[in-house]
Amino acid sequence: MRTDIKQAMHMDAAKSFSTAEANENERRWNEERFDQKNQDPTNHYDITRQHLNFEIGPDGKIHTLGYQEKSLEVRLAERLEQLRWHSFKEGSKNQPNMCAKFIFGGNHDRTLQMAFGDQTVCTDRGADNSHLHRCPEIERWAMDVYDWCVRRYGRENIIGFQVHLDESSPHIHALIVPVGSRKSGRECVMWSAKFGKNKYEYGQILKEMHTSLYEEVGNKYGLDRGDSIDGRQVQHLGKRDYIRKLNKDIHQSEKAIKGLKTMLTNLQTQIEERQKQLEDLEGKLRSGKIHLQDYEDERKSLQRQIVDLHNKVYDKMAAIGRKESELAKLTKEVETVSSVIQPFRNHKIEFDPPRITEKPPLFGVDKWLDKQNDQIAKRFTSIVRKIESLYMQDAERQVKAAQKNVLADYRELNQLRGDYESLTDSSHQQDFAYRQLLDQLSIPSIRVQVLAIADALIGGRPIPSSGGGGGTTSDLRWDGRNPDEEEDAYRRRCLLQASKMVGKNGIKRKR
Repeated sequence: MRTDIKQAMHMDAAKSFSTAEANENERRWNEERFDQKNQDPTNHYDITRQHLNFEIGPDGKIHTLGYQEKSLEVRLAERLEQLRWHSFKEGSKNQPNMCAKFIFGGNHDRTLQMAFGDQTVCTDRGADNSHLHRCPEIERWAMDVYDWCVRRYGRENIIGFQVHLDESSPHIHALIVPVGSRKSGRECVMWSAKFGKNKYEYGQILKEMHTSLYEEVGNKYGLDRGDSIDGRQVQHLGKRDYIRKLNKDIHQSEKAIKGLKTMLTNLQTQIEERQKQLEDLEGKLRSGKIHLQDYEDERKSLQRQIVDLHNKVYDKMAAIGRKESELAKLTKEVETVSSVIQPFRNHKIEFDPPRITEKPPLFGVDKWLDKQNDQIAKRFTSIVRKIESLYMQDAERQVKAAQKNVLADYRELNQLRGDYESLTDSSHQQDFAYRQLLDQLSIPSIRVQVLAIADALIGGRPIPSSGGGGGTTSDLRWDGRNPDEEEDAYRRRCLLQASKMVGKNGIKRKR
């Protein structure tokens, strides 16, 4: 029987775009960073499949992921500058959306088949999938999605289009700037032009987008149109926000199970009370305080009540089963909403609710009921304890992973601080060199000497040793022009080098 094979498209409005997001999309990571990211159990990046990732560039062709010299956030900033975009003050409540972050995907099995065909993919952590090769169908699908985006938003507004094959399910990240025209005809960043002026228009546009994507792309690859968001609590959340929501839902389910357990305890108390009444009734019969007919009528009434109470016990046990089913559906919904999200593990406990299959005996009912109650209590307690244990283990795993993630981010912060300090020192050195050059050029005799040496370096000639203001002999190393160095940059470097050579025996800076 055919299971649901649906396309997936999710879009987040963004008021900013960080370097960390850009590095993740383009996989500008080293092996250590991969390991750090995988400390979070919600992540699963397979470094042995990293070489299979690709992107579609501005030329509309397929390239290796991260082939562009300029990083994603730099290209975004350049496009925004072309459109004369000026962001508001940081933290402003009225900060408008400047870009849309898309994720395109589909049914897990179908997208894997498009990417790897009949090859076996091991999704276990630490598995070696380096033997895999990329199939042409995933490239055709990505190209069709790219063309769909070009038709709607314009090629120049697609800042990035990355295809990831190193996670649980193949998917596409697209970073797009929504552009519209003012009355003057000038193009500018305009969210409302592409996604509506209010929530109602946005909902209508989103429906049309899903339909259009299905008709123009998904239908060609056996991917059905995604379900409508009407009547469903679908929220376009980030990964961590979604996990927090899932954690809250799990907590509510645990509270419901705890409530069911309390109800069962109350039902068992009522059953014990009825059993005590049966014992008292038999005592009255033995002592002759009640007629046989009255005894039979009351006994049957109490036994009916006990059976009714047991039926309620079964209902509560069935309710636990339904809660487990809800958790299973929640996990499936997470996979549908975004295959890159891996929430709390859903542990489904397989069990058969205890049932009374034999008829109550005419005599010794109390012992029979004790036996049935003991069996029900043991089965139920075992199931609840197992559920509690499994989710406590998952909670502990999430906490440890979060702690490791914070430590990894702290290390990255320290590295960025070191890079900043290094760049600051370099900037100070450059500033000193330019000031020294200006001081030297202000004195005619030194200026002649500096320019003569710079001219010799540029032309590849021997360095002259004459000139006022001191000799020009220097042990400073000079490697000449770099193969990829531009002419203007080389001339500036020669001039600074000449300044350094003269500076060893020339003037001191004026203060």
